[in-house]
Amino acid sequence: MTKLGHIIRRFQGDERGAALVEVAITVPFVLLLSAGVFEFSNILNTRLLLAAGVEDAARYMARCSSDWDTCKGWAQNLAAKGAVVGGSDRVSGWLPATVDITPTSTPATDVSTGAQLYLSNTSMVVVVNVSTSYAYPDVGFLSYLGFGALTLSVSHQERVIGW
Repeated sequence: MTKLGHIIRRFQGDERGAALVEVAITVPFVLLLSAGVFEFSNILNTRLLLAAGVEDAARYMARCSSDWDTCKGWAQNLAAKGAVVGGSDRVSGWLPATVDITPTSTPATDVSTGAQLYLSNTSMVVVVNVSTSYAYPDVGFLSYLGFGALTLSVSHQERVIGW
């Protein structure tokens, strides 16, 4: 019997340390999975904050009774800062100026099908469209998996009942 064969036979059937080997194999995968879940949850949270801000701004614009330019500035601040005047950032780096607010005149009924889109006694209604795009600053760990820059875009519209 060779010396190498003797050493191998000594370890045959010896299960001490097997758990350590299993942990050494699985821990990197668990850490990768955890980091990915954490980063994805940050991206999802940012997307939800952007959507909440855009929806708040659209509702505010739909009911604002002041002039368009004044309401627009307040609504943009409401979207990004959470308050009409002042406030703190909903999302770091999201500026009020990046919130796009435009009114459009829309037919109350669908021309092609005749379906009623908006309950109205006029043929046209004003709808305010609020949208924004936000460049997610860093995909962090996901960049190691080949994910590049990420831009989150959200929009919302409300029928204007103010003015």
